[in-house]
Amino acid sequence: MTTPSFPMADEPDLAVQGLRRRSLLQLLTAGGAALAAPGLWSSFASAQTPVAGGTLTIGADADPIGLDPVTVNAFSSFDFTSLLYTGLLRWNAQMKVEPDLATGYEQPDPKTYVFKLRQGVKFHNGKDFSAADVKHTFDRIMNPATGSRLRALYSSVESVTVIDPFTVKFQLNATDAAFLSNLASNPNGAIVPAGVENLVTQPVGTGPFAFEAYQPNQQFSLTRFDGYYEKGEPYLAKVIFKFYKDQATLTSALRSRAIDMTWVKDPKVATAISRASSSFVSAPGQTSRTFPIWLNMKAKPLNDVKVRRALSLATDRKACLDTVLGGAGKVGAMIPESQVGGYDGVSELPYYKHAPAAAKALLVEAGYPNGLDLGDYIVVAANPLDVACAQILQQQWQAAGITVKLVPMETAPLLAKWASGDWPTLLSVALSWTPDPDGIFQYITSTSGYGKAMGSNDPELDKMVAEARAELDVSKRAAKNQAIQKRIADNAYVIQIYQYPLRWEIWWNHVQGYVPLAANIRSFVRTTWLKK
Repeated sequence: MTTPSFPMADEPDLAVQGLRRRSLLQLLTAGGAALAAPGLWSSFASAQTPVAGGTLTIGADADPIGLDPVTVNAFSSFDFTSLLYTGLLRWNAQMKVEPDLATGYEQPDPKTYVFKLRQGVKFHNGKDFSAADVKHTFDRIMNPATGSRLRALYSSVESVTVIDPFTVKFQLNATDAAFLSNLASNPNGAIVPAGVENLVTQPVGTGPFAFEAYQPNQQFSLTRFDGYYEKGEPYLAKVIFKFYKDQATLTSALRSRAIDMTWVKDPKVATAISRASSSFVSAPGQTSRTFPIWLNMKAKPLNDVKVRRALSLATDRKACLDTVLGGAGKVGAMIPESQVGGYDGVSELPYYKHAPAAAKALLVEAGYPNGLDLGDYIVVAANPLDVACAQILQQQWQAAGITVKLVPMETAPLLAKWASGDWPTLLSVALSWTPDPDGIFQYITSTSGYGKAMGSNDPELDKMVAEARAELDVSKRAAKNQAIQKRIADNAYVIQIYQYPLRWEIWWNHVQGYVPLAANIRSFVRTTWLKK
């Protein structure tokens, strides 16, 4: 069977495109993220004729940690990769997949995708884009020596073959419900040029803006790429990100118009700021961020399931949610409720009930009648919400006889420790939006780099994750994903606390044409313009 190509972004989505195509889009939408409600913004954006030129200044809360999309691990880099690079597919304003560097694809069978590529596309260095760059990108991803986190996400990719300069074939080893979602996401699907090195600090992409300069802790500058392939875009001549290390100075810069737009993490602060001026436009984020505690299970004491279960029972998740976020979120499982297999409620999950006495009893069974010192609990110093939650957890666990020492750490070294497994017992890194639940599960499979780093060793769980990823029926996949989360909770492989909005975006109303996405990246700066 041959699957019809996607229509181009400006073509009508006609019913005659075929049931197969619609089914794929429905699967992608359900499997990706909560449907954003940005239709409001896109209709507002198109109400006036865009004006070219000007500089958009964005207040940022973190510097990028690397700019090579194949190796980047930090969410703080995604804002920049989303403007520097593009991929075969992308998410549109309604969080549906549409073509980008690809004009469409055919699917001769469920495990084969043949993409036709745009012609006349240039990289920022003047190099012509071709199928060879797509193959080069995925060869880098799949090479273990690269150390790319994307290798686990694309584990179903058996081979990438150049058919001709503008045709590339992906052969999968299994059906993969997450494949197209990952291709549409930045930086997961971003294409890098063959023959160019040092992308970490000197990025070269096909995106609407090209790298100009970066002064750490000060600002990051991008300029309009005149060779960008979408006619008329981008409208802005320049984009400058200015860095602010705390929420108070960031919001002060917004109020004083030193910046045109920003986002804030704390929902309580965001609500107050958005009401400060009638000239502010605000977009509450989707509940897509999860706050987990990663456990190093390679050695005692956390290689003992009784100790891990005791830690889970000693945790009052609801108290953390109410105190830190004022209830702006919900107690959650590993994946947000908006994704395939997400939970509307988690009362049925094992060891989620707050039961300090039961936790103490399990510690006794595990050989710790006098309690247990777990040592360092590492958290992201730059995120005050994470630190506040960790302080509450420290007190809760103490009541059950479990002591920890809080160690706030800068983001870059913390991420390096997480990826390598070079951390003693507990570490928290909140997860940002992912295009598919499989992206979260891959952090704990024993076959992934992160899973190996934390000592995951559960062949049955690995099998369950692989089977869920291969399931194309949405309802069946949802059931499989929920079973996975119950197994994770039962074995307390990860202590998941809550889910909440990743960011709340706010901008002055002279900023036009911008569309906030559930993915919390600023891809639509390419359509943004400034009202005079």
